[in-house]
Amino acid sequence: MAITYPTSLDTFTNPLSTDLLTSPDHATQHANINDAVEALEAKVAIGNTVIGTYTAFTPTFTNLTVGNGTSSARFSRVNNVVDYYGYFILGTTSSVTGLVNITLPVTANSIYAGLTGIPMGDLEMFDISASTWFKGELFSVSSATATRARIWTTSGTNVINNSSANITAPMTWATGDQLLWNITYEAA
Repeated sequence: MAITYPTSLDTFTNPLSTDLLTSPDHATQHANINDAVEALEAKVAIGNTVIGTYTAFTPTFTNLTVGNGTSSARFSRVNNVVDYYGYFILGTTSSVTGLVNITLPVTANSIYAGLTGIPMGDLEMFDISASTWFKGELFSVSSATATRARIWTTSGTNVINNSSANITAPMTWATGDQLLWNITYEAA
């Protein structure tokens, strides 16, 4: 029997104490188990990478002109859980022109496409000219392939408003301003 993992789960024959070494074949039994263990080790990896390897991803944006801006993102998928983080720094030819959406590296579960407003993770926005950080989140926008930037505003100690990041919110975007995110969501 050749192993089929990781495409599918293997089914091994467990020998009984009364079985001869030829039923199942002893050498084949060891070879199959060794192959299965090697496949598991390859899937799980070594060192600090327990399960899931981070992969570079180039996001696309809606209502954000990349121009000569700088963007970097990475994601890891373990089963149906996706961890995705990245940043965008506006360059001299970059601009925000409306509500900012960011593409997802892996298609999300259909619940995200069915509902708008499901929080997906953290968002930070930095206004370089005022040296000020703004807090927000990324949330579902009736799409399984994108998420939208939302800012939080406060009154005293309470969050009172959630509005989408746009051309003038949370600031008038300019060269050097930053958008940073880290989200976790369920894949399709």
